[in-house]
Amino acid sequence: MRLKTWVCVILACAAVPTAAAGEKLAGKVLDAAALSKVRTYCVDTSNLKGLVYPGDVPRPQEFDVRELVKRESGPKGLLSKLPWKLEGDCSGPGVDAIVRFEFRVILGPGTVDTLLHDPVLAVYPQTGEFRWRAELQLTDEASTRVVYKAEGNPVEPNLTRTGEQNQDLDHVQVQRYHVLRQDAAYHALAGLVSDVKAISKNP
Repeated sequence: MRLKTWVCVILACAAVPTAAAGEKLAGKVLDAAALSKVRTYCVDTSNLKGLVYPGDVPRPQEFDVRELVKRESGPKGLLSKLPWKLEGDCSGPGVDAIVRFEFRVILGPGTVDTLLHDPVLAVYPQTGEFRWRAELQLTDEASTRVVYKAEGNPVEPNLTRTGEQNQDLDHVQVQRYHVLRQDAAYHALAGLVSDVKAISKNP
């Protein structure tokens, strides 16, 4: 029995990648072997079909992810630090892994009842917290299994009214949503970049 227990412990440890000394992984590695084989990836936004608020662009969540990828693909951007090649077409033969985002609304005290009655217009004014959480999943293209997960939250989560008192609140609301979503997605992506770099130090 004791030998069997030790065998299970050793197998469990082998399945979890070790980060560099003193580093803690930001996300959750579900398949270390598959993650270590990734060399090329793409970002798939076909699953993003969030609500369109008055005055917003069509498919606003997809817009935010594409804007984030475009902004962070530059020489000093976040994606330039990821040791993988970004492919523009997820259906291409050379793609090893696919990154997808999902956005979830996190409601704070004092917002639930109001938002349940009118989720579109009952955002200003409010006393509680309302923000998006970005959930990132990395899927192995060959097996279609999720091999990595991470979450991101915006640095400044509260939706507060800013600027002149007579400005268009719908416009402010929509723009603020884009800021929060992109910020949340950025931090989820930063978790992936950090973890891939940490794992590569100690494969």
